[in-house]
Amino acid sequence: MLKPFLASRSGNIAIMSGVLLIPLCLAVGVAVDYSRYTSAQRHLQEMADATSLSLASTQERSNAKLTQMANDFLSSNQNTNRVQQLRLDGLDTSTEMIDVTVGGSIPATFMALAGYDRLPVKASALAERAVRGNVEVSLVLDNTWSMSEADGSGQTRMEALKDAAARLVDELLITTDNSVRIALVPYADYVNVGADNRNASWLSVPNDYSNTSTSKETCVTETTVCLARNPKRTCERYRDGVLETYGCGNECTKTEVRQLDQPQCSGGKTSTTAYKWFGCVGSRTGGNNRLGDHNTSVKYPGYVETSQNCHNPIVRLTSDKKRLKDAIVAMSPNRGSYKPYTYIPAGLVWGLNTISPTEPFADGLAYDANNVRPRKVIVLMTDGENTLLYNKNNGKHASGSVPSLNAAEKQTAVAALSTDCTDAHNNCGNGKGKLKDTSSYQQTNADTLSLCTYASANQIEIFTVAFKVDDATARQMLQLCATDEAHYYEASDSAKLAAAFSGIAQSLRVVRLAR
Repeated sequence: MLKPFLASRSGNIAIMSGVLLIPLCLAVGVAVDYSRYTSAQRHLQEMADATSLSLASTQERSNAKLTQMANDFLSSNQNTNRVQQLRLDGLDTSTEMIDVTVGGSIPATFMALAGYDRLPVKASALAERAVRGNVEVSLVLDNTWSMSEADGSGQTRMEALKDAAARLVDELLITTDNSVRIALVPYADYVNVGADNRNASWLSVPNDYSNTSTSKETCVTETTVCLARNPKRTCERYRDGVLETYGCGNECTKTEVRQLDQPQCSGGKTSTTAYKWFGCVGSRTGGNNRLGDHNTSVKYPGYVETSQNCHNPIVRLTSDKKRLKDAIVAMSPNRGSYKPYTYIPAGLVWGLNTISPTEPFADGLAYDANNVRPRKVIVLMTDGENTLLYNKNNGKHASGSVPSLNAAEKQTAVAALSTDCTDAHNNCGNGKGKLKDTSSYQQTNADTLSLCTYASANQIEIFTVAFKVDDATARQMLQLCATDEAHYYEASDSAKLAAAFSGIAQSLRVVRLAR
């Protein structure tokens, strides 16, 4: 009986199914839990990617505030059906990147039978802020006397500009591949192209010289004595928009002529006055040569003078961060008694020249019709309106009356001016809009807009920054000069100026996931 029983195969399937049922159930349970785990992992990675990109796209740099922003973003966007106990495990930030690590867990279902109640989930993402491709940026920065004004804290406009410009350089030059090059053009009434360019083919500078003269000796036997004067008082005047006080009054109201005991003689002395070139240049003369980088055979005029009447030299396109920042630190609204006025076209034309592929410098790559390879950018900053006029006879920039343009020149100069456009960004005229202006500096404002139009025609982006500009005409001119509304910034204090320059840097960088 035993042998037939052992040889029987009936009922084996039921027995084996009973034995295998438990591991089969565990396998199915593990598969279900793994599917839920991979879903949670995908969701967590999506959260990490989105958080890092969101933080990298902001202008915030405080680690504490970025941490709060990350936590708020995670709590607002998590799906509790896919992952629970979502938290920020790590946040590493710098000027050029945001590295985010997030964690969470899901409750185990079948794997709890094996002692795993919850399954941990982790993900990380690295977002980079970087300038892509070849970029050429010209910083055209106001160095006029009005930049010496201080705010309530004692910080001058120039100090605020230095801080903002230095940060911009830091934010753009974060790589060492020379893909980003920056030029610096400190401008006022004139621009300094560097005395080492004296013999350049695009420049015309007279030779240095000296005048030696001997005054004629004269003798007098009587003198006029003042017996009564008006009271001394304090008077006010504006210099480049800056209110200055000075001593006035004290005029002589009563005089008396008196005989001298013996003759008094003066003169008879020899003096020498030296005239030299310090690097200062004016505008090119003839037609519209002052309004672009065309007609390279027409030279820029350099002026020999007794003292330097322009600021520090231009810094040509470079990726040398230290050189640029040293030049920014050296900027000043004056040089001794030299307190310059504002002539924006001088800065703009040299901003154009620094990134132009043609002379004077020919440092820029060839213009790209799409402004992509390379991307060319001018950043124009000023704190006030134009306060000088162009002299067509010698290219100088002077206050007051200068020789008028002929009919053809005047028609070209005022082509950007009209009274039929009220919207700063409408489509009248050449597409840049036209400027209402009844001031005495119509020609200079028109030249400013003509240079902006010329740059735009070559697909150069123009950012403009109006720093504490009260004049409505000047603000409108800067709005029209900018590529579009997004390229125009108004800054009423140093914090807003810093934000404007940071915003420009942000516009030139691409935020992307690097991991």
